[in-house]
Amino acid sequence: MPGELSIVLFLVEHVRFLVDHFKVHFFVVLSAKLSTKEVKVLYKMVILGPISSYRLSQECDLPSATAWRILKRLAKEGYVRMGYRSFYITPKGLIAVFRSGEDERIRRLVAVKLKEEWKYEGSEEEIYTFLTELVKLSDKGLFNVDNLCFNHPTSLAAFLYPFAEKFSETSKKIIAYYMLKIFPPVSITSTCKGVIGLKENGEPYAIAMNCVKEGIRLNFSCECIRRMICSNSVAIRT
Repeated sequence: MPGELSIVLFLVEHVRFLVDHFKVHFFVVLSAKLSTKEVKVLYKMVILGPISSYRLSQECDLPSATAWRILKRLAKEGYVRMGYRSFYITPKGLIAVFRSGEDERIRRLVAVKLKEEWKYEGSEEEIYTFLTELVKLSDKGLFNVDNLCFNHPTSLAAFLYPFAEKFSETSKKIIAYYMLKIFPPVSITSTCKGVIGLKENGEPYAIAMNCVKEGIRLNFSCECIRRMICSNSVAIRT
């Protein structure tokens, strides 16, 4: 619908403004450096799943008070969350394990668990690629991966969007997937929907697109988008 299109274009321009000028909004509170014991606890939680402080003390050979204190601190920093009787590792905790570990089996398991936590409909391999590239870009100083809001993938995608060209097409797909969750996409064709933006020269393109033929794409241009924009422009004028 013409009205839907104009609203989406308006919202997209505001998202760009927020991303460009208020990037700090997509960060979580700065986290203190994890200790060796805390990393070990997160590793255990990746393998064992939800865990009580008592079981943790048994698994890691820790005094009960120490196990409780570690879990409480990890919860405060956002690496785990407290349930009724157990603690659960969060996406932030999973990424911390992925970054700190060299065990390929554990890193693959992190990708599996993160796919579930983020409710991502693609493959674990795509998540693994995305995490690998994210860590590499952080190590190069592009941003600090320790302080990103991994617990909310839509916020993470909005933050990473300006850096999209640094990522592979696989990782761009993940960013596009969550960009499509931020705004309701408009119909480009009967089998294709997207969030539409305009380049500086006025050319329309899909900031994020989901198409039966092209798949999920980021910053994609095609003739169908141009025809749809022209059609809506005519409808709005008349």
